Amino acid sequence: MSSYCVGRALTCALLLVFFGGCGGDSPETPYGDVDRLTAYRAAIDPLVDEINEVERSLRAMAVGSTGRATGENLSRACLALDVRLAAVLVQLEALVPPPRLRDTHADMQAAVQLRRRACERIVMGWQIEQEQSFAAAEATYAEAEAMLAEASLRLLAVDQVLSDVDVALAAAGARSPTA
Repeated sequence: MSSYCVGRALTCALLLVFFGGCGGDSPETPYGDVDRLTAYRAAIDPLVDEINEVERSLRAMAVGSTGRATGENLSRACLALDVRLAAVLVQLEALVPPPRLRDTHADMQAAVQLRRRACERIVMGWQIEQEQSFAAAEATYAEAEAMLAEASLRLLAVDQVLSDVDVALAAAGARSPTA
């Protein structure tokens, strides 16, 4: 994650704490206080961008000269990208979401954790494949694929809620930080 993204996320987190401590003066939406939602969206947006960029990088790095993803390429990609997912997770854990977005925030954290666990399984699958055979590693790869699919479904649901929050902010006359 670039230092710009980290700095932006930390600044937004401080705004979130500040606005979270203030109360009563901001209009409400179905998702909560406009000021707090705006600060949360500003803080979470670079993290969402990073989660998406890690996914794109994983897909790009997984395909080798054969034009297909391999256990070896996926394993290397996972090892290279895990530090970025770990950094996102630390930043997500540092944020306090608005009360009505706690479940959504928890889903985002769970999705990142699932992707990290899936990468661990991919690395393990590659080790099994090297020591034994692809057939022996196939079940481990299938577990990883299921985890990645579940993470993607969770992130789609999170994206829908965040889009709905943006619509609610716009309806309240606030400008979403993502606009």
